[in-house]
Amino acid sequence: MRTADGRLRVRLGHRRTLAAIEAGRPTVPVVVAADETVGDAAEVERLVTQWAENEHRAGLTTAERVGVIAQLAAFGISPTQIAKRTRVKRGEVTAALAVAGSDLAQAATVRYDFLDLAQAATVAEFEDDPEAVKALVLAARGGQFDHTAQRLRDARAETAERARVADQLRTAGITVIDRPGYGNTATDLQRLTDTDGVQLTADSHAGCPGHAAYVTTLSGYVTPGAELPTSDDAGTLDDPEETEEAGNQSQPVWRSWIGARYVCTDPAGHAHRDRWATSESDADRKKIAEMDEGEREAARAQRRHVIESNKAWASAETVRRTWLRALLTRKTAPKGSAAFLAAALAHDGTIVTGVGGNQLAAELLGCTETASYGRSTALADLVEQASEARALTLALGQVLAGYEECTDRSDWRTVRPHTARYLRFLQSCGYTLAPVEQRACGEQPPPNVPPAEDETGGLDEPEAANAP
Repeated sequence: MRTADGRLRVRLGHRRTLAAIEAGRPTVPVVVAADETVGDAAEVERLVTQWAENEHRAGLTTAERVGVIAQLAAFGISPTQIAKRTRVKRGEVTAALAVAGSDLAQAATVRYDFLDLAQAATVAEFEDDPEAVKALVLAARGGQFDHTAQRLRDARAETAERARVADQLRTAGITVIDRPGYGNTATDLQRLTDTDGVQLTADSHAGCPGHAAYVTTLSGYVTPGAELPTSDDAGTLDDPEETEEAGNQSQPVWRSWIGARYVCTDPAGHAHRDRWATSESDADRKKIAEMDEGEREAARAQRRHVIESNKAWASAETVRRTWLRALLTRKTAPKGSAAFLAAALAHDGTIVTGVGGNQLAAELLGCTETASYGRSTALADLVEQASEARALTLALGQVLAGYEECTDRSDWRTVRPHTARYLRFLQSCGYTLAPVEQRACGEQPPPNVPPAEDETGGLDEPEAANAP
């Protein structure tokens, strides 16, 4: 191109020009055309033209895609217009702009060419956490990126929620302690009564000098859409009938969340009685107190393993259901669906046709309606309007939702045939099993070995992009 000021610039054929220089060619045939555009408009046109040429010939790297989109945005082109002119999805433009706003993420795209745009945007999301970035880079290389990213998001959200609950307790004047360990005298109010045998609660115990609380994960039956309890000092969260009797109309569901567990730090000193003092669990507690340090550490390690595995399953569930939603947008079902459906009905007919699975299928397929005990009318309407090919996908979605509804966070402990059958089919359709899901299928996944420094280090500074 001959620019308005008379200079020659390569507009098309930059790679060929470099190849000619590399080959030692003194001249190459060219066509010189006039460039009528000037200023910002000329730069925008150049970027868009070169994007089209290079993307369709050899493909741009993630770093190059980020660079072009960032330059277009710098010229005042809106994300919508960038998507239109480069013919990429709006989400990719948003991801590229997120990467462009992070020096660390930009450096990662240069150093690690296996990172795609969505992965680089996730790196930008965790740019303030070097250890998280290292884990993400390692996961991108090993094929576990989505699962690792979800674990990191869940851990970050849990940390923030724990801090919020603790601050709320302190603001209310309540002493916050660490979760009591083995041999600690602090005892949950759930198992304590006063001298008259009346159950202690957070309110009735508030005046006791030993009144305190620790932040932990609570679980129980709650009503969908209802405000989550802040504590379970009455010990009724594990009873679905208690939830229904409280006047709730929707079917209670099992949930886990962060809340407070109230304790007395010295129940004996404050004349409280342990109503479980003669129970088998208390006898077990005394045995634990008599363990040597090695046995206690083994018990603590086992507890940590259970907690981490439960959290891993919860994170995997989020990734899995997101993947299912994308799968069920297809017009045609994946290969092997008919055989899988036949096997599902033959082996697990009761599981895959339940009401809970029907309602989950409606949710995964984007149906909107008020939750109830019955089957989804919106899903039934969707099936009636479907083509023959789409109907097979909808049938698959209902069966998969039936399996999904019956999964449990304890599935990693032992192989349940129906869960393994379900996860194996997802894997055959392109879903990547998380290590905790592999264990549910009877596999023993390889250990998560920390990456070497030269594999994921060096991203603390933007200059790392130029590292050898």
